[in-house]
Amino acid sequence: MILSLKLPGKLLLTALLAAFTLSAAGFAQPPSKPTVESLTKDLADLKKSHDEYVAKNDSGVGAATTKGDSAWMLTSAAFVNLMLPGLALFYGGMVRRKNVLATMMQSMAALSIVGLYWVAIGYSLAFGPSIGLSIPGFEGGVVGWSWDLFFMKGIKSDMLLPGGTITVYTHMIFQGMFAIITPALISGALAERIRFWPFCIFCILWVTLVYCPLAHMVWAFDWFFPVPVDLVKGNGATAVGILGKMGALDFAGGTVVHIAAGAAALACILVLRKRTGYPQQPIHPNSMVLTLVGAGLLWFGWFGFNGGSATASGTLAASAFVATQVAAAAAGFSWILIEWLLKGKPTALGLASGIVAGLVAVTPASGYVTAGGAVAIGLLAGLVCYYAVSLKSVLGYDDSLDAFGVHGVGGFLGAILTGVFCFVTVNGAGGDGYFAFKYRDDKITELSAKFGKAVAGTTDEAKAASLDPVIEANTKTADDAAAKFAKAKDDVDEENKKPTPDKAKVEALEKTRADLYAKNAEAAGNLSDAKDLKALLETKAKMAKDEKGPFTQVIIQTKAAVFALVLAFVLSLGLAILVQAVTLGNFTTDTESELTGLDETEHGETGFDFGPSLNTLVGSTTVTAPRPASFPPNMKPKHFTLTVLGPDEKSLQETWSKLCQAGAEPSADMKKVYANVTTISGNKFRFRGGDATQMKDSLEKVLKPGLSSAISKITVES
Repeated sequence: MILSLKLPGKLLLTALLAAFTLSAAGFAQPPSKPTVESLTKDLADLKKSHDEYVAKNDSGVGAATTKGDSAWMLTSAAFVNLMLPGLALFYGGMVRRKNVLATMMQSMAALSIVGLYWVAIGYSLAFGPSIGLSIPGFEGGVVGWSWDLFFMKGIKSDMLLPGGTITVYTHMIFQGMFAIITPALISGALAERIRFWPFCIFCILWVTLVYCPLAHMVWAFDWFFPVPVDLVKGNGATAVGILGKMGALDFAGGTVVHIAAGAAALACILVLRKRTGYPQQPIHPNSMVLTLVGAGLLWFGWFGFNGGSATASGTLAASAFVATQVAAAAAGFSWILIEWLLKGKPTALGLASGIVAGLVAVTPASGYVTAGGAVAIGLLAGLVCYYAVSLKSVLGYDDSLDAFGVHGVGGFLGAILTGVFCFVTVNGAGGDGYFAFKYRDDKITELSAKFGKAVAGTTDEAKAASLDPVIEANTKTADDAAAKFAKAKDDVDEENKKPTPDKAKVEALEKTRADLYAKNAEAAGNLSDAKDLKALLETKAKMAKDEKGPFTQVIIQTKAAVFALVLAFVLSLGLAILVQAVTLGNFTTDTESELTGLDETEHGETGFDFGPSLNTLVGSTTVTAPRPASFPPNMKPKHFTLTVLGPDEKSLQETWSKLCQAGAEPSADMKKVYANVTTISGNKFRFRGGDATQMKDSLEKVLKPGLSSAISKITVES
């Protein structure tokens, strides 16, 4: 489908002239040569046709554009929706087998809980007209509200978002997907130790008090204001939130989604207890296959996450797609590379984590940076997030699935790097970062050298004005050459029509035509460069007048990132304490339930076991479904695992190895343990029979004399 796009006249003229210059350099003798005059006429005709077309359609856009934009946004919403099962698989593969289902439920349940809440209340809080709240020292709205947006009761299904090309319903459902996935991200930090129903309460409170206000501060415009903030621009053209008015750039959620979720994850980690045995007891993922599949689905869905945020502008959506792709690839590469260098082997978990880190970091930048900038962001994200995740073992906090290390740190890094790599030439609604200023200065130096003394003046404005004669002279030269070129062509055609053309004359005319073409191309190139130089000088002068420099956007991005991090952390800390208190300490599960597994205790199901749960078989004499060989029919299950906490794994292995050597008569306790133990992995002793309590006491007695450090605890797992 070809969409109708509104292009500024100067931009279109520049594009046409650039195309003309490239074609002139690529072909020696084209059949005909457009003149600057003809280009201007074509542009005028195009503008007239466009204005007539716009006049026949609502909201200043073509009907085809409106339908196409809404279709793309709805498709993107479906992409983001697919990220929820992707996240569930990603997290589900990283936990222990007994917690797979519970962990996936924490992600999938957000679709129902937050999805319903968003349509009822959330959208109005995030994007309704700003209400009378403020934060001292900051200008702009904090949160919104409108009863018309409550269950969308005051919005017609075909009503366009003011100033936009999509319907309000489309905007609501697309933004809703962001609100749904954000609290689901938080669950990764608390996996394997939280109860389901308190987490649901936390989600609703968190979306209300943290997510919706942040979304309003960053993304809200005056769409639903009774009177536009800017009467000339109209509704939907002016940012009204604190961070939006500050000039902070967040294309698809680096601040609102990832920094907020990461800060909340860290807050909850500090309030709630660690998993039993962490960090002494190693906790291994149950399935890297699930995690890699989940990472792939997240990568796929992220194209809607970032591409959909382009609001259906074809060129910008493609740019966001490219940035998303290369950043994810670069971060995955840098993560496994650092693993390779430090550990000797790249891991599947490292690749999956790196991919997600790159996607997180490029999210705020995807619509503002070039492909090269996205690669740089991805490479840095893989490196920085790798070390951020490594810190948890040093500092001792239990971030179960690295939600803070990947989303919090990655989102913060991406928000700041957006200010480093952003270009107005990529997105006119954005800003210029450090490299944009550097590129502009280098280009001005290069083009100024081309025109030499013609660029005169002490200020950038004066230099820009001094180029007017150069532009005028090259325009005249190009027009004259084009006219002579056309006459030479007519002369050649006239001579060739004669019964016996004069070959020498034809060759001379052809040479003249080629010379005129070259002169025309040179003048057109000079004209284009002179106009580019003038525009660059004018932009530089305007930036200086507005007191903007190479680090202006970086500073803005840093302020916004710190603001979002502190706000989300403080509010989330309070909410975690509140939910833990209101639920009488039940935000985290008890130790016995944790050891049994949250699949069983929270949901009464097991993720990968198609028969009755293991616990229901204890004490039972009847098995109603086929069981593995470890549980013969009509017998109680005997298998269990004893995990020894305290001593390091190497010491345990050496002590056990000595006990198993031939020689002295083994003790009665050693005989009991040795007769029932099947496998030993790290600090885990797997038993095929015997009484768990007796085996626990006997194991402690046989190990204790040979260990250099004391046994703090021995846990039992079925």
